Amino acid sequence: MRKIILAVILFAAILFSSQANASPSVVMLKFSDDTRFDALNGRSDAPAIQLSERILKRLAQSKKFTLPSLEPLDEDLEARLYDEKVSEYADFTAAVNSGNYNAFFESGGFSEKKAQSIATAQVGQIITPEITQAIGAAHNADYLIQGTIINLGTGDWLNENLEFISGAVTQYASVAAAYGSNVLGFLGNFGTIDVQTKGIGVQCDVRVIKAASGEVVWSKRVTGVAEQSLIDLGPVAFGHADVSYSLYEKAVNKAVDKIAEALFADMSAGKIF
Repeated sequence: MRKIILAVILFAAILFSSQANASPSVVMLKFSDDTRFDALNGRSDAPAIQLSERILKRLAQSKKFTLPSLEPLDEDLEARLYDEKVSEYADFTAAVNSGNYNAFFESGGFSEKKAQSIATAQVGQIITPEITQAIGAAHNADYLIQGTIINLGTGDWLNENLEFISGAVTQYASVAAAYGSNVLGFLGNFGTIDVQTKGIGVQCDVRVIKAASGEVVWSKRVTGVAEQSLIDLGPVAFGHADVSYSLYEKAVNKAVDKIAEALFADMSAGKIF
């Protein structure tokens, strides 16, 4: 009898351990793009495709997840939710015609839990469960990861510390005069030092959605910024301040790094899954 009890306890411990160590089953949905570059979404080098594929690659490399698909799914949640809004508009038209708005205002669309759009969905809000359940069931996934690009380009929105400097006062010359540095004194001979710094940024929101309920269980906003500078000493210049494709690539990769690091950190801390 004692052996049977010990065997049952051992089996339960093994079962519990395997469940505790089971990695969450997730699928990556293709990013939506709310910027002026959304017209590029059909291209393989479109920002939405690049972000989706690179984040999915980081998830695979981490070995922390069960990934039923190694390709981002082209499940357009925005389009599906738009179809839902069309249906709600039809209900509103019917309410106007009848003069009875009670059923319309008491519908699920007016609940504070209901996300008004995928791009504005916050933690605790619900994406239509019928939609998320269908995607989860079709791909054997418990969670959906989805993101929205909200900014892409240059400008002060990138980072409050990103400054565009032009016609800087030659501090090097004054320091050289005070301390007699040969190197700085040499720089001071050029007169004014002009430093131009330019950057490009990719800002996006990423969220994890529980397929069974449609609830957003995790969300993060990140900004990946890449910068480069041109230092003009007059007769000699170093670097360059052109906004290039390679600079854009660096910004995308920085955004991917921030998303992966935040997701892994919160996962390790037990704040997700």
